[in-house]
Amino acid sequence: LAFLWGLLILLKYRWRKLEEEEQAMYEMVKKIIDVVQDHYVDWEQDMERYPYVGILHVRDTLIPPQSRRRMKRVWDRAVEFLASNESRIQTESHRVAGEDMLVWRWTKPSSFSDSER
Repeated sequence: LAFLWGLLILLKYRWRKLEEEEQAMYEMVKKIIDVVQDHYVDWEQDMERYPYVGILHVRDTLIPPQSRRRMKRVWDRAVEFLASNESRIQTESHRVAGEDMLVWRWTKPSSFSDSER
């Protein structure tokens, strides 16, 4: 009986952690979309040089260095979610400063996106 009780507590803990991680992933997705969309709007207003933004640059902007190891799983799940479920963001490869890197580009016209915010 004590074993089953312990197993139940362990399962509840694991389910709660999975729910928290999923919620953190969705929050990260929202933040990523905001950064990419804002970058695109800035590019349209000639405040940015390129219409795309590096994926690692977005990560470095959103997650402080001391939290990157802890947030790696959340970040990876958010990137995977965007790649498979978000049609407004395109993943591309570009040569930046002589190095190939993955970037995100906002593909939805900003006139539609302004009304969503």
